[in-house]
Amino acid sequence: MLEITALTALASSTVTALTPLLQKAVEKGAEELGKSSANTLFDKLKQRLSHVGAKEALDDLAKQPDDAAAQGALNMQLRKALAEDPELAAFLKQWVSESQSATGTSQDADVAGNDNKVTQIVGSRNSVG
Repeated sequence: MLEITALTALASSTVTALTPLLQKAVEKGAEELGKSSANTLFDKLKQRLSHVGAKEALDDLAKQPDDAAAQGALNMQLRKALAEDPELAAFLKQWVSESQSATGTSQDADVAGNDNKVTQIVGSRNSVG
């Protein structure tokens, strides 16, 4: 079984990878959703999740991918699902890798200690103040 920091990092990576995929799907509209790699990855994740709370949180995030509360809820539910299903970790690691290939982005942050702040930005025309 993964330790709590590994569970937290994996759940966070999953939500981070999923959010831009869902945002692209929303931008393309419902008629294009079935053709997109976002839909394929989304369905693959949803089919693998057996934890009811995680599935519900995933559906909520699909409706509002920019909602920080929905992102946080999925993160929490994924951690619970990972604690109940150790084999889910291997699936999510592979899934995150596939989703990063689909979006062309990859970010990692290994943080240890207390009171750390980490910011990662993808895209263009971003500014940090």
